[in-house]
Amino acid sequence: MNSAAQIINMLHPGLVMIVFGILVALLPAKCRVPLSLLGPAISIYLTLNMSADCALDYRINDYITIHFMHYDKLTFLFMIVFSVIAMCKAIYCINTQEKKEASMAMVYAGSMMGVVLAGDCLSLIVFWELSAVASAYIVYAGHYRRSYRAAFRYLLVHAFGGNMFLAGMIVYIFHYGNVLTNITDQAGTPMYWILFIGVAVNAAVPPLNSWVSDAYPEASVTGTPYLASFTTKAAIYVMIRFFAGSEFLIWVGVFMAIYAACMAIMENGIRRLLSYHIVSQLGMMVAAIGAGGEMGVDGAAAHAITNIFYKGALIMAVGAIMYATGKTLITELGGLGKRMPVISVCFLISSLAIAGLPGLSGFVSKALIMDALAEGGYQAASILITVAGVGTLLSITLKMNYFIFWGPCDEEAKKLEINKVPWTMQLAVVLATIASVLIGVFPQQFYALLPYAAEVNPYALGHVLEYIAIFIGGTIPFVIFIKRMRPHEDLTLDFDWFYRKGLCRLVMGIAKVTEKLFKWCEGKLVGFARYLGIHFSNPYLWTENSKSVRIRKMSFESEDQLIGDTISMVVFALTLILVCGIALII
Repeated sequence: MNSAAQIINMLHPGLVMIVFGILVALLPAKCRVPLSLLGPAISIYLTLNMSADCALDYRINDYITIHFMHYDKLTFLFMIVFSVIAMCKAIYCINTQEKKEASMAMVYAGSMMGVVLAGDCLSLIVFWELSAVASAYIVYAGHYRRSYRAAFRYLLVHAFGGNMFLAGMIVYIFHYGNVLTNITDQAGTPMYWILFIGVAVNAAVPPLNSWVSDAYPEASVTGTPYLASFTTKAAIYVMIRFFAGSEFLIWVGVFMAIYAACMAIMENGIRRLLSYHIVSQLGMMVAAIGAGGEMGVDGAAAHAITNIFYKGALIMAVGAIMYATGKTLITELGGLGKRMPVISVCFLISSLAIAGLPGLSGFVSKALIMDALAEGGYQAASILITVAGVGTLLSITLKMNYFIFWGPCDEEAKKLEINKVPWTMQLAVVLATIASVLIGVFPQQFYALLPYAAEVNPYALGHVLEYIAIFIGGTIPFVIFIKRMRPHEDLTLDFDWFYRKGLCRLVMGIAKVTEKLFKWCEGKLVGFARYLGIHFSNPYLWTENSKSVRIRKMSFESEDQLIGDTISMVVFALTLILVCGIALII
């Protein structure tokens, strides 16, 4: 191997993305576009040139070595798709993304690549925590009150998940060392469950799922596509590494798939609806991970990859609709099929892909999941996954296409002013849609890229009949109840009720108890001072006005003012914990 090849093998695609993200922040605004495109392009090149000889190691002591770059087929598959979709998102954002958001988006994408490439626990933790901070800023970059509040809640949830993951990793390192390995045999131990909760937050496992539908719809038009592509899919990658074969995950995944699909049926917000289907699709991946074995791992990995493309196309198409109309609710839209032909056709194709239409990517990857469940004898789980597919067809393929694009629309929708969508946004949607079509047309070539290169015929009669059952099961009730299928306009609360309402009430309760405690202590101190002959002109400092200020500051009514300080405090706390953990290990 010549020196040039050795240097290339030592370059970390994720770190390259992070460096380019920092350069975007530091250099003039005119450098944003070329750097945003160059970073993913170099990442693609480096990924395609990766091999088992790739090495970027740092030896801490005789027992611990940091492996920043780990290569195998699973790593390569996720890396190449992450790099390609990062390029699509960069193209999508050329004309619309602000400089700071573009910088953090590249740092975010690079940190997720770092998670995938991590060959040891310590580097995995570092990139995992970095991604949480970067993605929180992307939510915050929506730059209006609801996005600030959503970013605050997002940061709290991921700070909890990150700390659980860190705590589990510290215990894990003492048991297994600094090398990543499957821990299914440790099921039931505290380490197993702490680590699982940490991963489950990023994988949106209920009841830890509501941050997806809470935060993703509040990000900017250019931010949501990044968020939808990386965090949850990297969590699936980590879950494959640690928990493949944990049988309970089959039923966790089944519940996720059905629950989120049902929540989506009720939704009116276009991005919130698609966010629920991120959770539903993750449920299918989690079920495949639980089935384990070569087929289960291939099924989970394949569905994560296909989901990145068709869900990416759907999210970008919805962003284009928002850019063109300024509307976010299904009830505010209609008749866009002829007015936005490129976006509408791509949305239709991608919505058929997520529903599993033969000839498209979703059908190809779901075939592996169904075979993995059948191979393990989990017939009931297989049927329930099919039921979840009915919900997907009903809420996305039928409801969204009918009410937004192809069905009749009211007078207000006809009068909507449609702004011209930049050609770069349309190109990115088209590229992601083409990827879904190519995977569906050439399934065997796609299967060859999977970790175990599963040999399956996705177009076997059983799989085709399964889609026919999904199509009939979704279309008949939609046609019969089509008037009632129009979404309602109320906000549907999920498990996020607990920190939207319950946590706020808890803080208010604590504030009131604190007020009474302070008032009691103040009264005792003033009485004691008088006993000593000391008198105050205004003895009670805790006035009604000061009390209301204290309570208001303790509640979440000022999240937009507190978000900057909170991010700084959380970053400091996580860094301190990480340093202490590494110090203990060393």
